[in-house]
Amino acid sequence: MNKRVNLWPERRRALKKALASFRKGEPEGLHDVRVCLRRIAATAAALREKKIERRSKSLVRSLSKLRQLEVDRQLLARVRDLGVLSPDVAAGLDARWDGLFATGAREAAAVATGRPMRHLLERLARPPRVSETDLSRLLQRARRAADRAVAHPPEGGSERELHRYRIAVKKARYLAEDLALLGAPDAAAAATRLKAVQEALGRWNDVRLFRHHLARTRREAEKRGSVTLALELDRLLTALDRTVEKARADALEAMHPMSNIAPIRRKLA
Repeated sequence: MNKRVNLWPERRRALKKALASFRKGEPEGLHDVRVCLRRIAATAAALREKKIERRSKSLVRSLSKLRQLEVDRQLLARVRDLGVLSPDVAAGLDARWDGLFATGAREAAAVATGRPMRHLLERLARPPRVSETDLSRLLQRARRAADRAVAHPPEGGSERELHRYRIAVKKARYLAEDLALLGAPDAAAAATRLKAVQEALGRWNDVRLFRHHLARTRREAEKRGSVTLALELDRLLTALDRTVEKARADALEAMHPMSNIAPIRRKLA
C-alpha cells in the first residue's frame, strides 16, 4: 500500500463534522450528513458489517423527506426568479411548503441527536479489526461487483430503472474513493468519472421529484377549488416537462460509455 488509512475513523470524523454543520443550520449540512451515511453504508457492506450498513441506510431514509423539501424549495426559488409563477402563487407555495419543512426539520433534528445516530458513532469508534490484506481484498471484491452493476446503463430506461442505476453509481463511486484512499491505482480517476455520472443523474432526479411534488400540490388545489393555483401549476408543470426531459437526456449522455471507468487492479501499489 502507498499509505496506511483506517477507513472507519475517517468516516466517523466526517460524519461528526457533517452533524455539527447540520445542527448549526448550515446550507449543506443535511446533504453532507446523508452523504456520510451513504459512504458508511457502502464501506460496511463491502466489509460485511451488516449492522453498520443497516443502521446507516435506515438513518439516510429517515432524513430523505427533509432533504427533498430542501431541494424543492431551492428549485421553487429558481422558478420564482424566472417569473414562471405569479408572485402571489409563489408566495402561497412557499407558505405551504414552509409548514412541511418546519415539521421535517424537527424530525431530522431528532434523528441527528437520537439514539440510533449515537449508537452508530459509538460503533464507528470501535472499528472492526481487519487486516490490511483483508481490507483491500474485500473492498476490491465489492468494487468489481459494483463495476458490473454500472457497466451496462439502461437504454432509455424508466424512472425506476434510472433511479436504481443512480444508486448503483453512488455505491461504485464510494467504493472507488475508499480504494483511492488506500492507494489503489486508477481508483481516483474512476471515482471522478462516476461522480460526473452521479451528478447528471442527480440533477434529473431532483427536477423530476420537484415536478411530482408540484403535481401533487396541483391535485390538492383542484380538490379545494383553488382554480387560479391549479391553472398556474398546470402551466408550470408543462414547462417542467421539457426541463425534466432535458435533464434525462443529459443524464443518459453522461452514462455512456461507462467503459471509460477503469477497473481497479487486484493489487494495490
